[in-house]
Amino acid sequence: MPDSTNLLLLLLIHTLATLLIYMFPFPADAAQRQRYSWLTAKALPYGMAVGGVMLATATGVGWSLVVAILVITSQLTLETLKQSKARNFAVDLMLTHLLPLALLLAIWCSSTHNWQGLGELLSTLFEPEMLILLIAYMFMSHPTSALIAQLLRPWLNNNDLRDEASLKNAGKLIGFLERFLILTFVLLGQWSAIGFLLAAKSIMRFNDTRTAQRPVSEYVLLGTLLSFTFSLMMGITVSKLLYG
Repeated sequence: MPDSTNLLLLLLIHTLATLLIYMFPFPADAAQRQRYSWLTAKALPYGMAVGGVMLATATGVGWSLVVAILVITSQLTLETLKQSKARNFAVDLMLTHLLPLALLLAIWCSSTHNWQGLGELLSTLFEPEMLILLIAYMFMSHPTSALIAQLLRPWLNNNDLRDEASLKNAGKLIGFLERFLILTFVLLGQWSAIGFLLAAKSIMRFNDTRTAQRPVSEYVLLGTLLSFTFSLMMGITVSKLLYG
């Protein structure tokens, strides 16, 4: 079985396990004994499936058993940590995806002796082109949000704006996604997609601004135009740096 197939099978197992975790969440009112039973029921099939893939790669029964035990133990530990810590995006991302995937990648490299290939792959992350992209996307998140907020600060004292109801941090997340999409579209040369995004946002905002006071409509329009302007400027700058 090719090494790439083994890696894809491990990723498929992780994806299915994650899907089951979200489909059958841990009941909040369950007793402590039920908690451990639930965690074991999640971890055992996961570990056995990974061990089965290792066995199919002719790595030996002993190594496959060690891998299965290691995966089961790690899953039990990570799931216990998830239940004991306050739930937020960063914790869920690390405990549900990043750490398990790092473990699977380490197991795959140990079984197929691909550590050198992994090192070469990681070294590409520090090439100038990748660093430029990383800086651009990072700047489009919190730094740009702070800059837009600073530019709009003179209008934040308006009573109509203070009274506007909104989901907590929803506007910030919408801004992040909006700028990420625009930057990506510029780098791909998909200018028509940017126009479609602007039109879609305008349509969704139409009902809100139609019933809102004039200061609210102008505030939303200013924020949108500033967000689009910074994203377009960043995309054009990065394109010039990468493609000349």
